[in-house]
Amino acid sequence: MGKKISLISPTGEKEISSNIEIDLDELEISDSIETIHSEDIIKKVFLAPAGYPIKPFEQSNPIQVSVTDTNLFQAYATEQWLGLSVKVNDYIFDQLIIPDFAFKIKKIIPKNKAHRIGAETKFILVQPPIRKPKFNQVSFNDVIGNEQALSKAKIIVEFLKNPEKFGEWAPKNILFHGPPGTGKTLTAKAIASSAKCAFFAKKGTSLIGNHVGDGASKIHSLYNEAKSHAPAIIFIDELDSVGLSRAFQSVRGDVIEVAASLLAELDGLETSEGVITIGATNTLRLLDSGLRSRFEEEIEFPIPTEEERVEMLELFSKKIPFEIDIDFKIISKNTEGWSGRALHEKLIKISVHKAIQQDLKIITTDLLLDIINLGKSNKKEQKPPSNIFT
Repeated sequence: MGKKISLISPTGEKEISSNIEIDLDELEISDSIETIHSEDIIKKVFLAPAGYPIKPFEQSNPIQVSVTDTNLFQAYATEQWLGLSVKVNDYIFDQLIIPDFAFKIKKIIPKNKAHRIGAETKFILVQPPIRKPKFNQVSFNDVIGNEQALSKAKIIVEFLKNPEKFGEWAPKNILFHGPPGTGKTLTAKAIASSAKCAFFAKKGTSLIGNHVGDGASKIHSLYNEAKSHAPAIIFIDELDSVGLSRAFQSVRGDVIEVAASLLAELDGLETSEGVITIGATNTLRLLDSGLRSRFEEEIEFPIPTEEERVEMLELFSKKIPFEIDIDFKIISKNTEGWSGRALHEKLIKISVHKAIQQDLKIITTDLLLDIINLGKSNKKEQKPPSNIFT
């Protein structure tokens, strides 16, 4: 039976129309969009973490996300993305826990017809393959001298390869200390290379954040990432920049939270996790005593001896792209107090540059002595300023 209905005009006045008849008995109202378009609803959608559209400068590593409770993630994802029309390779964004973090749609089931996320759509998080961070491989043949460090290095390598041998006696935290350029970083890389494990190298200053909580977050993220790549080595250079003694923390108060977080991680590491921390500092006396106590062994890296300098010069010279006529013993006698890095960077490298500049065919002892003497004369000319405060 037809019924008259009231219409509201654009001006807001009620109009009675006798020309429009609607049979309410024949009108079918759908309970939901899914009832009408059930063939369009996605059954399964596979998501992969894609990261942020723009990477903040202070964020060094991509955020790692994982799902611990699939049912909880299902409810969370449905609440956000219900009703979205999507296809493979589209991006959808989180707006709650990690705002603007993107997920890429890798696969949809069924493949051809479905395009809308419904209440029954199942979300599956696909983790990208874990790749070890890359670093320049170093052999123990490149590490000259310091038998104590090499002896400890072999223990660490054996643990990383065969942890079951050690049990509760496994190495965990080791501290390298000594003047700059004496091989602390080189030795840590040689350990990681020999053990074929992941290597995470950080400068202490890079762990200091711009805001409260940033530093602690960086420390925890570093250790979580290392655990996910275990066996792994975390190498923190310039440790004194974040592990400053309490006597100096009034000068650098921004490092207190970083030091506290680092202490928590060093205390919390279990040997079964396969992560070893190697700290390095040039100035041992600046380190907080509490932090030092967490390291089971302190290994000194001294300035190389005369014999060790000969070995280093011979090793470095093998890579020179020129003929050489060098008396390494004479050069070693004239470089007392030089570190391995100084020999490489300030002597051998400069000799190669001069050979290229002067179109030389051979690098000789005299050329190296000239570079050494020039460096000594420059140091004499560098006098400290006087009468600054008068």
